[in-house]
Parts: sequence; structure tokens; C-alpha cells
Amino acid sequence: MYNFNASAAQANQTSETNDRYGAEVITSVELMFARLQNELAVENREYAKDRIEGIKARQKYQKDISDLIVALRGKIANVDKDDTRVKIDISASEINKWADKGTIISPDKNGKCTKAAINAAIASLQSIQETKGSDIQQDMIFVQDFMSKVSSYSQGAISAISKSGDVLTAIARG
Repeated sequence: MYNFNASAAQANQTSETNDRYGAEVITSVELMFARLQNELAVENREYAKDRIEGIKARQKYQKDISDLIVALRGKIANVDKDDTRVKIDISASEINKWADKGTIISPDKNGKCTKAAINAAIASLQSIQETKGSDIQQDMIFVQDFMSKVSSYSQGAISAISKSGDVLTAIARG
């Protein structure tokens, strides 16, 4: 014979609910579902915020590379021949810091490079910039996905609360 103590089980359930949600006791399935939906919405909102911060950092990174490209183009704007040596007042370490591996440009001891070397450096920087742009676009898609989930979870919470209210109204009328 199975001996089931309903009041003990109910007390245990209330204790678990209190442990999970603080002092507040949630007895309605709809309200528990609404709370879960709300927690998921908050979690996805935080994921989106983190991605947005990453996007901002990469956009700054892209802007810095763009400024460097403009400065390098300015150095060779009036140079006709590819083998002409041009003084660049931008340090090689400043230019090369954008390369993941290797060197983008190596000026001679007088700080000069050929127009062809500067053009090659510009092409390398543009490639790096395009890769960062692709990363930003991918993160923007993730942000849209997270925000879509936030909307969906928030709507689910609102719907569950509404259903819970309908049940309470029906009980009150009954």
C-alpha cells in the first residue's frame, strides 16, 4: 500500500519554489511559465548587449584602420612611379600592429617605402578591414536573433500572465 502525504508533498513543493524564486511563492503554472519566459528574455537581452559592445569595439578598430589607409593614400597621392621612395611618418609598428601575423610594411632606415610597397600595405589593411566587417555583420545577425528571442519570450510571458488572470477571473465568477 502506498502512503502519500499530500500536505508534506505540498510543503516540499512550496519550499522548492521558495528556494528557486526567493520568498515569493508561485502556485500557478501560467505564472511559473511567465517567470521562466521573462528570465529567458533577460538572458537573451544580456547576450545581445554583449554582442553590441563587441560590435562597437570592432567598429572602432575598423575606423582606426580606415584612418591609417587614408593617411597612407595621402602619402602616395602625387607619386606617379611605383618604384619612387616616399617618406612615411607613420611608424612601421603602428601599421604592422593590424597584421595578425607577419609584416604589412617595412620602411628603410630613413623611413621611406616605395609606392608599390605602400599600395601593398593598403591592400593588406583593406583585407583586414573587410574581415572585421564580415565579423561585424555576423554579430549583427546574432543581435537580431537575440532580440527576436527577447520579443518572443516577452510575448510568451505576457500571454501566460493573461491566461493566469483569465483563470482567476473564472474562479472568482464560479
